[in-house]
Amino acid sequence: MDTRQSVMVATAAVIPLLAFAATGPWPALITAAPAALVALAAVTRRGGVLVMDLAIARIRWQRAHWRGETSYRGQVFAPLPRAWDLPGVLAPCTLVAVHEPGHPAPVGVVWNQHSGHMSATVLLSPAGALLADMATIDNQVSSWGDLLSSLADDDSIHHAAVTIELVPHAGVQLADHLATRIAPGAPHLARQVLGELVAAAPRSACQLRARLTLTLDTAAARHRTAARAAADVVRTLGGLPISAAGADVLRRATPADLVRAVRTAFDPAAEDAPPGAWNTGWADAGPITAEDHLDHYHHDGAYSQSWALLAAPRQRVAHDVLFPLCKPGRFTRRVTLMYQTLGRDEAGAVLEREANVAAARDYARRKSQRDPTARENADRDRALRAAQQEARGAGLVQFALYVTTTTARQRDLDEARQEVQRAAGDCRLKLRLARGGQAACFAAGLPIPFFPPDT
Repeated sequence: MDTRQSVMVATAAVIPLLAFAATGPWPALITAAPAALVALAAVTRRGGVLVMDLAIARIRWQRAHWRGETSYRGQVFAPLPRAWDLPGVLAPCTLVAVHEPGHPAPVGVVWNQHSGHMSATVLLSPAGALLADMATIDNQVSSWGDLLSSLADDDSIHHAAVTIELVPHAGVQLADHLATRIAPGAPHLARQVLGELVAAAPRSACQLRARLTLTLDTAAARHRTAARAAADVVRTLGGLPISAAGADVLRRATPADLVRAVRTAFDPAAEDAPPGAWNTGWADAGPITAEDHLDHYHHDGAYSQSWALLAAPRQRVAHDVLFPLCKPGRFTRRVTLMYQTLGRDEAGAVLEREANVAAARDYARRKSQRDPTARENADRDRALRAAQQEARGAGLVQFALYVTTTTARQRDLDEARQEVQRAAGDCRLKLRLARGGQAACFAAGLPIPFFPPDT
């Protein structure tokens, strides 16, 4: 039990005893019933989550719903300048264009004016590991670990997020691409071959998009102006050794790229818009309507459900552990891994505390003459091994995973949920539906400076 649970259980045990000592048995019996309920709420779990946490989340969501804070209507007819352009946790965010010498296109930086965080995004093309040999895979995994470990050397870096988007489409992109590129005087044989290729191509396909978003804390960097902070975010992102980890860098995201990523997340039908349609302002990235329900999110005619990672696999994982979750399916899916690298001093303190807790549990077990369980032995060995690795120079990273699936019809949500749950089961992941926090979990997968634990 943590400190909060210990205090609740101790208070529930002490109050009936004090009532008995002060006033007799009847007041003690009267207070024993609510005290027992408090103790049960402090230790009982449902789906791996404490019952009291579920109750608190439901009460908060219901209070926000009564106050109208779960509904958003776009300010189409509101006078300019508008105060808020995006709903919920996205409201304080604004888009800044950073122009660098030697680069014709500006770089988009999203600034969260409430938290002071700024983020820049790089668009990636993952090479995949299905055809790579194990030596190459080991080098890529090691390089990614070195990249995450290097984030601890910069105090201004708050967190990094990697997002994989899987967007099904009708498979007409190949036909449209070839139709505009066949010369009028092309040979008949060439036309025939291209026609056969289009006819043999699958009618359903999936577009995969990957990006890495780096978020800096401008307060920790002690920047005097927002312009200098935005330029620093762009420079830091450009210095990351991403290619060594097995992903090709396409380009740093422009303001139009960020507007498109946010807008298509809220309105999947906008995927077919031409590239020039995204040279608009940040106000056009948000939805026209959005409604945050208890177990799903309704936005611009689409419906989304989001999950957060509850428990990672306890066994040793391979490099392709997330492959089933990142495999295309029938519905749009967004998988986001969020990393926060702890500083050297903080990491040492955390791991030392875990090692001390393991030693205390071992001492209590010996005093009670109880045999250790297999899970207790595994937890102790894991804590000691992590402390030894950190002492030799390894970094400590806290991570979270968020999954969002989107459908065009509400009746398809059950099938989309089953698809995600099957994929998570194949990955040995335990996901929790973000009940009462659908809008926030949905926003976690967008290229913005938003970190759910800070809310």
